[in-house]
Parts: sequence; structure tokens; C-alpha cells
Amino acid sequence: MKKLSAVLFLSLLLFWGLWAQDLPERPSSWVNDYAGVLNASQEAQLNELLNGLEKRSSNQIFVAIFKKIPESYYLEDFTVKLFEKWRPGLPDKNNGLLITIFTEDRKARIEVGYGLEDVITDAQARQVLYNNMIPYFRKGDYYGGLLAGLQILIPAAEGKYKIPVKTTKKKKSKDGLSNLIIAFIIFAFISRMLFRRRGVTIGSRRSGSWFGPFFWGGFGGGSSGGGFGGFSGGGSFGGGFGGLSGGGGASGSW
Repeated sequence: MKKLSAVLFLSLLLFWGLWAQDLPERPSSWVNDYAGVLNASQEAQLNELLNGLEKRSSNQIFVAIFKKIPESYYLEDFTVKLFEKWRPGLPDKNNGLLITIFTEDRKARIEVGYGLEDVITDAQARQVLYNNMIPYFRKGDYYGGLLAGLQILIPAAEGKYKIPVKTTKKKKSKDGLSNLIIAFIIFAFISRMLFRRRGVTIGSRRSGSWFGPFFWGGFGGGSSGGGFGGFSGGGSFGGGFGGLSGGGGASGSW
């Protein structure tokens, strides 16, 4: 039993060691291009922007560009693990953000620390990713996409700019009920006309009511009183983007 436990322990250590090898060490610069898609000048300009952010606010934004997501990870899983290893921002504030890009997988993620999630929400991160960054990434312009994204994320992280989020207005419930009633009346009228054309009678009731057979038998089986069986049900549509260790964020592909 002791030998088995020792083997399992060593296997676990080996697995953890191989897993950890996929994660690069915490860098000394903010922009880290492991895929070689940025030239020296572009990388220097982006680092200068992020250096200014850190000096003004202590907030940190790290960028990591890879070719592919390691086979042992998913996009979100890898980004969260890298966030936990690099720990952008101050330890007591968790005021950091991590952008990961995978050029061959054509995927990216913005991971937001808890200290910044009040100024960069999941919906706002998604808005920046899809509206400002991915259109450039789709053309292979990773510098342009990062620059466009950082020009919004940096002032947002400093509390100087609120990222607008497009929302769709919900229709009032009265409008929905009115549309349902109109649709029912039209359907009942057409159904009545079809039944009359075929000379159909329901029981002994060949009524002149233009609502037709629906008022006679109700829904879902006959009703001796000739009324509605009633409506039941309801629902909601919800979604969102879920953050893990960072507190929030958004993923995207192109």
C-alpha cells in the first residue's frame, strides 16, 4: 500500500510538473509575444502604454500571445491558470487584467481581476473584444487589435471612461399579450372558415360564432363548459459571460 501511495504521489508530481511547463514564468514586461507576430517597435509602443497605466494607477494589464492553446487546456482554463501564476496588479487589490491571444486557434480572452470588475464588466470586456479587437485579429493585424483594445481598456481601468454596452430593449408585456390575442383571433377565424367550407360540425353545435371550434371544445381536449383550458408557462432567457479566478472576462474567436 505504501509503495502504491508513493507511486501515485510521484505520478501526481510528474503530471503537475508537465502541466506547469505549459505556463511561462511571470514576465518582466507587459507585452509578451511568444508567437512572433509583433515587431520590436510595436511591442515597445504597447509596453509604453501599459507602463504609463501602471505608474498612474498601479493597475496592470499583461498581454500574452501564443500560437496555440496547449492540448491539456481549454482557452478559459489556460488563461485563468496563467492569470494566477502571473498575478497582474497589486496582491491586496487584484487590480490586474490579462489578455491572451492564440493566433493559430484564432481565439482570445480578456481575464479581469476582482479589483477591476466594477469598471470592466463581463459585458464590457466582450464589447471591447468583439467590436475593437477581433476585427483587426481577423485580418492578422494583432498590433492594431491590441492598440484599439488598450485605448479603451486603459482609461476604463483608471475610471476615466465607462465602456458603453449595447442593450436590446425588452418589449412591454402588454404588447406581447396584445400580439398573442391578435394571432389567436386570426388563427381561430381561419380555422372556422376552413371548418365551415368542409361542412364540419362539432357535436350538435353548428354555431354562427366566428371564433369557430376553439370556443366549443377548448384547448387540449374537450371541455363540457366550452371554455378555454387555460394557459400556463413562462420563461426567461439569460446568459452571460462567467469569470473564474480573475473575477470576470470574456472569450472570443474569429
